[in-house]
Amino acid sequence: MAREIVYGTWESSVQKLPKYMGALKKYNPGTIVEWEHKTFQPSTGAHVIGYVFWAFAPCIEGFQFCRNIISVDGTHLYTKYRHKVLIAATMDGNQQVLSLAFAIVDDESTLSWKCFLTLLSRHVIRGRRGVCLISDRHHGIIKAVREGSDFVSPHGAHRYCLRHMCSNFNTRLKNVILKDLCWRAGSEYQIRKFNRIMEEIKSHNIAAFEFLDQINKE
Repeated sequence: MAREIVYGTWESSVQKLPKYMGALKKYNPGTIVEWEHKTFQPSTGAHVIGYVFWAFAPCIEGFQFCRNIISVDGTHLYTKYRHKVLIAATMDGNQQVLSLAFAIVDDESTLSWKCFLTLLSRHVIRGRRGVCLISDRHHGIIKAVREGSDFVSPHGAHRYCLRHMCSNFNTRLKNVILKDLCWRAGSEYQIRKFNRIMEEIKSHNIAAFEFLDQINKE
């Protein structure tokens, strides 16, 4: 009850979303907002949101002066509406995070990731070549990237986040020593040293080695 008095109901908050997005565009000229309304409910006269994508103009311009790396991830909205938020970010010259784009979607599906990556390319990357996308190994992202995105050769590249990989590796093996070795291997630049660490992992646990060995090394 107290929350509703201060912030309103969940329903009223969602109804304010179009007005909020309109204000973002009005007071931040150059800001991009794109919607998709999935279905129409005759009983209520309301449209159902498929997704809403937005990118702030200063962030779009700022990316032109940042390195060719974009990280993407998704997270839950813990509210009455079980939507997901997709986020794209990069790092500036001062090692600070610069958020590039956001989207609210109904699920982390291949379709939602494909829409997000397409709009990210169109409005933020804008034809820039050689951009590397970093993500976890979510099947929706992997499939969306492979099905005609700008993050495959020769336009760009797709790599997996080492932190996520080590976390998944530790969940599977439950061994801190192996997790440490996994991080060292993933951080290594020299093939000779990388192979040496992989052999050390193999000597500890053959299953751990086989799990890592089937992952693309590029």
